[in-house]
Amino acid sequence: MVEEKTVAVGAREPFNVLTQLLLPEVALPMLVAARLPFAVKASLSAVLLGSILHTFLTATTGVAVNDYAIGSAVLGNTFFNVLLLVWITDPMEEFRYLRDTDPSPLASRSFLARFYNSLCIIRNYRLIGWNVQIPNIPLPFKGTRAQFLLRRFRQFLWSFILTDLTESYVYPYYRLYVPGPTDAPLPTGFNGFLLHSWNLFVWLAMTYAILKMYYEAASLLAVGLGLGRPEDWPDMFGNWSDAYTLRRLWGRTWHQNLRRHLSYWGKLAVRALHIPRGTWLSSQVQVHTAFLLSALIHSTGDLMLGTQHFGRSFPFFIANALAITLEDAVVALGTSLGIGKSGPTRATRLLGYAWVVLWVRCSAPVYVDWMFESGVVESPVLPFSPTRSLAVPWLHRVLAIVPLS
Repeated sequence: MVEEKTVAVGAREPFNVLTQLLLPEVALPMLVAARLPFAVKASLSAVLLGSILHTFLTATTGVAVNDYAIGSAVLGNTFFNVLLLVWITDPMEEFRYLRDTDPSPLASRSFLARFYNSLCIIRNYRLIGWNVQIPNIPLPFKGTRAQFLLRRFRQFLWSFILTDLTESYVYPYYRLYVPGPTDAPLPTGFNGFLLHSWNLFVWLAMTYAILKMYYEAASLLAVGLGLGRPEDWPDMFGNWSDAYTLRRLWGRTWHQNLRRHLSYWGKLAVRALHIPRGTWLSSQVQVHTAFLLSALIHSTGDLMLGTQHFGRSFPFFIANALAITLEDAVVALGTSLGIGKSGPTRATRLLGYAWVVLWVRCSAPVYVDWMFESGVVESPVLPFSPTRSLAVPWLHRVLAIVPLS
């Protein structure tokens, strides 16, 4: 397996940060800000899309986790931002920052002002503070800048500790996930089920902590340097107590960094199919469009790992869309029978939590297992681990001097 991975990486060119990462990041806001005829912008955007696609197919950082992250979270997002912000909407005409002291439309301002606002729109994934802000955002922080920074630092510290603890389990014991040819196979039966469940839980906790840690670090820098306000940086994740249905798990609790794409494309699909808004069918079309788009965005990460991996992220997201359709049907049936008609009760919430945990346990391996198999989960994010570098050696020394009896 190591030889195959080396050959696959060697067949690709080294990833160029300047031309393949920074250049698209600058080209897109320039394209959005430019007041050019649509045909010209569309032609230029096609060149940009082709360049990004070429990067997916030919470039590598040499580290699988970086390839997947750049391919999906960065360039994959940029790819679909081009489609959204050039082909579907005109942010300079349709978007407005609600706390802007300048009442003039963005389209009437100077190029530099339009370029700056385009950058803000592109990097503000949830469009916080804009007239098109996505729904179900956690409540903004109310307090002084100093209070925000103190609270956010505590959150960052907790996320760092959780990241360190989970990575300290995953990486030294990587073979618990993917045994090598000379390793003992994973246990089967109930013991194997428990070990697999624990491994999934640790991976999900690690992913959650890493995403939070990056976001909290960015918010500390932005607010600390005066580049943003505390109300511009609400919590990245919602309350876990809200996740008593799959729809609420994905729509309220989990991060909403892709929501602007999902909302626009879902509404576009409804309009294209002439489905009346507010109907059950409209809701289902939007849900399935959203998860299809999410699958495509994540699959750009698959593609950057290697063409042989393309589409491996698909089944997880499509399965969740189908599960939400089933869930909606069951909830509608229960409501018609008078169950939960006036809102969820404690019993229905507990039943809902059990359903969500069961579904995540059954569906997560479809997404997580192949990441371990493909090498995405091989390198820790933290360059320094207090747990592995300090706590574990100290614990070994303590245990070495403690008598066994």
